[in-house]
Amino acid sequence: MTQQVRPAQLKDLGAIEALYRQQAREAERPPLKRQFASTRLWFLLNNTFAAILPITSAADHVYVMEEGRHRMIQGFVQAENAALGPHVWQILNLCLSPDLDRFQDGTALLDHLFNEGLKRGVTKFIVRVPVGDPIADLFKARGFSAYATEHALLKETIDPRPAPPLPGWRPMRREDELGLYLLYVATTPKSVAGVEASNFAEWRRSFQPGSFSARIPRRAGQPRFVVERVQVVGWMSLVTGGGGRPHSLGLMAAPQPPDLWALLVQRSLAYVAEHQPGPVWCSLRHYDEAGIRLLQKEGFEVIASQMLMVRELPLKVPARMRVRIKDKRLVPQYG
Repeated sequence: MTQQVRPAQLKDLGAIEALYRQQAREAERPPLKRQFASTRLWFLLNNTFAAILPITSAADHVYVMEEGRHRMIQGFVQAENAALGPHVWQILNLCLSPDLDRFQDGTALLDHLFNEGLKRGVTKFIVRVPVGDPIADLFKARGFSAYATEHALLKETIDPRPAPPLPGWRPMRREDELGLYLLYVATTPKSVAGVEASNFAEWRRSFQPGSFSARIPRRAGQPRFVVERVQVVGWMSLVTGGGGRPHSLGLMAAPQPPDLWALLVQRSLAYVAEHQPGPVWCSLRHYDEAGIRLLQKEGFEVIASQMLMVRELPLKVPARMRVRIKDKRLVPQYG
């Protein structure tokens, strides 16, 4: 059976949605049912893998695989421009018919996406896959490597509590951005920072609204606070929810002093309970173990875990041809 990969068209939208629903029904069978539901909830909060977006979006790159003779769509892959810059694409979807070979046909879709990206100067591809999803094996086979694991924690309501004293706690100002970046560098493994924010300029782009990282959500007018003790050692942000979406809580703290994480969590939850009661969601990475443990003690439940993966491709550029001096007379001269 001959397979052909081509750009998606508007007429393909119905077939794409039908294929996605078919895969959704397979994912709803135990033991993947809970993970699938968690993935869909995660998408409502932050664009991730396995979440359909309109293919009419100018930022989307969608390619379909169809059977050559009957022109039936058997799979599709979808990506969008990541906030890191025009040289980075985030893969949002890779969906295949159950009749296809996951590795052979999935490889064909991914390789087509890589080639299309390289034509546009894209050299880095990132994807977020639910922990335990078998599709991760395909990405690993195509050169992706995991650089972080992100956990989503959710609590339906925050109990009112007194705000504990936290020296240095104050509203964040615009000039604190550099201090916040230095805190990010100090608390983030180099292997992670090298992928998502290797310098201050990349960091500012990465954590704009709509970025692939939910660790530092930003929105105009949102409450943001820092803990300053000569330098910024803690940070809290709250993006209010709506339309069924919980509030998004962002937290970051230096490892020292030892009680900083505990005080920051209590002060942040006290603020949320007083000003924005309702369900609250917080996304923390695997290296934020202290924050994860403290939130779990407060009744937060890990509703989903995603593995962040990346692959970087070398961009081939034409080499400058050297001409020997004695052969220069053979080279046409202009001007």
